[in-house]
Amino acid sequence: MSRLRHCSFLLLAVFIHLSISFVTGELANAGHQDLPALLSFKAYNPNATALVTWVGPNPCSGAWFGIRCYRGRVVGVFLDGASLAGAVAPLLRLGQIRALAVRNNSLSGALPPLDNATASPWLRHLLISRNQLTGSLNISLGALVTFRAEHNGFRGGLEALRAPMLRSFNVSGNRLAGEISGDLSRFPSSAFGDNLALCGTPLPRCARAYNALGSDSSSNATTSIAAQSPSGGVSSSNGGFSKRSLTTLMATGIGNAVLITVSLAVSVAMFVYMRRKFRSAKDASDAALCLEEEDKRNGGDDKCQKSGGLVCFEGGEELRLESLLKASAEVLGKGVSGSTYKAVLEDGIVVAVKRLSALQFPAGRSKAFDRHMRLVGRLRHRHVVSLRGYCNSNGERLLVYDFLPNGSLQSLLRANGGGARSLAWAARKSILFGAAQGLNYIHTFPARPGLVHANVKPSNILLDERGGACVSECGLMRYATNIQQAILPQAARCPPDLFLGRAAATTSSAPASSGGWHGYAAPELAPGAGASARATQESDVYSFGMVLLEVVTDHKAADGEEGGEGEETMGMVKIGMLCTAEAPEERPTMAQVLAMLSEFM
Repeated sequence: MSRLRHCSFLLLAVFIHLSISFVTGELANAGHQDLPALLSFKAYNPNATALVTWVGPNPCSGAWFGIRCYRGRVVGVFLDGASLAGAVAPLLRLGQIRALAVRNNSLSGALPPLDNATASPWLRHLLISRNQLTGSLNISLGALVTFRAEHNGFRGGLEALRAPMLRSFNVSGNRLAGEISGDLSRFPSSAFGDNLALCGTPLPRCARAYNALGSDSSSNATTSIAAQSPSGGVSSSNGGFSKRSLTTLMATGIGNAVLITVSLAVSVAMFVYMRRKFRSAKDASDAALCLEEEDKRNGGDDKCQKSGGLVCFEGGEELRLESLLKASAEVLGKGVSGSTYKAVLEDGIVVAVKRLSALQFPAGRSKAFDRHMRLVGRLRHRHVVSLRGYCNSNGERLLVYDFLPNGSLQSLLRANGGGARSLAWAARKSILFGAAQGLNYIHTFPARPGLVHANVKPSNILLDERGGACVSECGLMRYATNIQQAILPQAARCPPDLFLGRAAATTSSAPASSGGWHGYAAPELAPGAGASARATQESDVYSFGMVLLEVVTDHKAADGEEGGEGEETMGMVKIGMLCTAEAPEERPTMAQVLAMLSEFM
C-alpha cells in the first residue's frame, strides 16, 4: 500500500513538473507571436545601430525602433536606410504584417514565394528597393497595393507576379526578361526601365522577326534548289547556280538583318527623343524635371485622384485621404502656421498631420506651394522628418509627416519639474549635431534655387525613438503671406557676447518668443525689413546659431559645468557667435558649422 502511494506521489510530481515545464516553455516561446521572426532577422545584424532597441520580450512595447503594432501584433516594419544585411525572408513570416519597408539597405538572397498561405494575407505595402536581392518574383497576393523592388538583381519573367490591387509598382533596374502582359501593362514605362530583356506594352514590342526570317529563308532555299534539279542529280551547272543562289540568300539575309537593326535603332532613338521632349515640355527647370520623374514613378495625377486629392511620396504609398479623415486624432500643438495632430490610421500606422492655417497660407499661391511640396517630398535623411504626403484642394492644406514619439527640443527645454536639468550635456551636443546635419542636407540638396528652411527653432527640431534630432517643416514659412503681421515686435535680444553672463535672462526671455518665429529670425527678416525680405540659407544659419546658444546657455544655467564641459561650452558659444553675425555674408555655411561642431563630438 505504501509502495502504491509512493508511486502515485512520484507520478503526480512528474506530471506537475512536465506541466510547469510545458506552460513555461509555451510562455517563453509564445510570449509574443512575432518575436521569433524579428529575432531571426536581427541575427543577421547583431551589431546594427538601428536594431539596438530590439530587446525584451514584447516588440509592441513602443521601444522597438521601426516597429508599428496594432492590437498587440506587428503590422509594420520600417527600416529604410538602416545599413542592414542578410535575408528579408524572416520579416515576411510575420503573420499580420501589412507594411514592410526596407529600402536602401544591403539585403541579399532570394525573395521567397509569397501567397496567402506562405505570407500575411493582409500585406499591402512591400517596399524593398535598392538592395541586393536576387531570384525570381513569385508573388500572388490579393491585398498587395504597393510593390517597389527597383534596383535589385531579380531575374526571370513577370508572369508569376499576380496582384490585382496594385496601385504603385516599380521593378526598374533589375535583370528581368520576357514579355510584359496582363494587368502590369497599365503601369508607365519608368516602372520597367533598365531591364534590357523586358519587352511589350508599355515598352517596345517584343521582336519575333528573327525566327520568322530564319524559317522563311530555309524554306525558300529548299524550294529553290529542288526546282533547279528535278532529277535529283547535281550537275556542274546546277552546282554553279546553287552557289549563286546561296550567295544571294546570304546577301538577302544580311541585308534584312541590317534593315532590322537600323529600324530598331531609329525606333529607340525616336522613343528616347519623344520621352525627353515630353519631359522638357513640363517644366524648363532641372528641379521640375526631377519632380516630374518622381511623380511618374508614383503614378502621376491618376494616383492623386485615387488618393482623393492626396499626393503621396516615397514611404507614404499606403496613405489615403479618407483614412486620414477617419483616423483618431490627438492635438500635438498649435502655432502661427497651423495645428499639428497625431493620427492613428485603421491599420495601426501612426503619422503626424499638419493642418495649415488658411490665413497664413491662402490659395493664391497654390502652384508655387505645390512645386515646393513635391520637392520637399523627395528629402530623405535620417535627420530630416520625411514628408509622406500632402493635400492641397478646396482650400484645405494638410501635410503628412512621420510621427516622432519623443516630442521636440522645445518641449525638453521648457519641461516643467526640472525637465531641462535632465537633458545631459552629451545629449545636447548630439541634438545640435544632428540638427546641423539635417539643415546641411537641406542646404546642399540638388535644387535650383537652393532650399531654405526659413523657420529654424526648437519646436521644429523633433526627436526620434533614439533621441536623434530631426529637422521638420522645411520651407513652409516662405509661403506664409501674412507672416509679418503674425510676428510681434521683437523682444530685446541678448547680444551673443553677453549670453554666458545672462544665461538666466536668456532662458527666461526665450520661451516667450519660442512660440513664434521672431525669437530666432535673422535681423534682415525682422518686422520693418520690407516686403522684399526673404529667408535665405544665411538666415537659416543665424537661426541655428540662436538655437545653439539657447541650448548651451540653458545647460550652463541649469546644471553648471563639470570636468571638461567648460572648454566645450566656450567653444560652442564661439560657433554660435559666428552664426549670429549681424552681416549675412560674415556667417559660416552649415557645412562649415558642421565641421566645427564635429570637433566636440
